Amino acid sequence: MPIALIYKELNRLIDDYYKCPFKHIKEQILIDINLLTEAILLFDADYSSDVSFETK
Repeated sequence: MPIALIYKELNRLIDDYYKCPFKHIKEQILIDINLLTEAILLFDADYSSDVSFETK
């Protein structure tokens, strides 16, 4: 499932961010973290809109 890969990569980036001693690299990692977070939010919003709440 693609979303699982996104979560896994997000966790790796967060680990890298805290371990990195270089400010300019941390800024780039933070950009990637924000992009993946946005992707997760978009996926969740898309998934929520596809779920039917009707009972039969």
